[in-house]
Amino acid sequence: MHLIQRLMLLEKRHYPFRRWPKGHSAALLFPGCNFPGQYPKTMAYLEDLCRARGVGVAYDCCGKPLGDARDEAGAAHSLAALEKRLKALGVERVYTLCPNCAAYLAPRLSVPVKSVYELLKEWGWSSHAVPPEGVVFRPCPDRKEGTWLREAGALLSLDGLRGVEKVPCCGLRHEIAAHGPEAGQKLCALVKEQQSEDTLFTYCASCSGQFARHGCAPVRHLLPYLLGVDEAPDCARSFLNRMKSGWFPRRKGERP
Repeated sequence: MHLIQRLMLLEKRHYPFRRWPKGHSAALLFPGCNFPGQYPKTMAYLEDLCRARGVGVAYDCCGKPLGDARDEAGAAHSLAALEKRLKALGVERVYTLCPNCAAYLAPRLSVPVKSVYELLKEWGWSSHAVPPEGVVFRPCPDRKEGTWLREAGALLSLDGLRGVEKVPCCGLRHEIAAHGPEAGQKLCALVKEQQSEDTLFTYCASCSGQFARHGCAPVRHLLPYLLGVDEAPDCARSFLNRMKSGWFPRRKGERP
């Protein structure tokens, strides 16, 4: 296992940036680890939207990295802790910003898990953004069905986007990343070739950061775009942004 992976797993086992709401919340937004790090401006805006509509926001790790690394004890502990917190808050449904979180949690939690795009649809959200043009990369969990892409497309026409072809992953999937950064570099180079001079859209913050770090530009995430937030992935400060999202905005009664 590569050193970077070892450090990442250490963080996930003892996630230090945890923040959960203080009171009962039937609906809960679960941003996951990477979106608050790469898109802090959008995350702050989305949290305000949720609070105005009675939706709680919980900053935590879903445990998928531990499961992928076959740390069964760590993954089980993480999942049990999530379930305990959900029950304590009376949560009836969870909405995630991350396709990986959704794919991992949906078959494991006792409550339904949906995408943030479904939440926006339930709010009756109407995007005023210009329909995007360029290329779109479908992340691993959504590669076969394209469910998340369709749900985003229900809020804003995505007809101007063409899909990236014959690139199976951004390079962060555990079994690929275990071979070191070179494997990811090769996959990102293939994406960059197809991107050419166009904008590369994603709907996974991990993919966004990975592509931006490896020279794909410009890179945009569909969620900030349709929310009207002009924000590129903040790779250089992702760790600091995650720390801030978990620690500094904590309101009275919220707990780690």
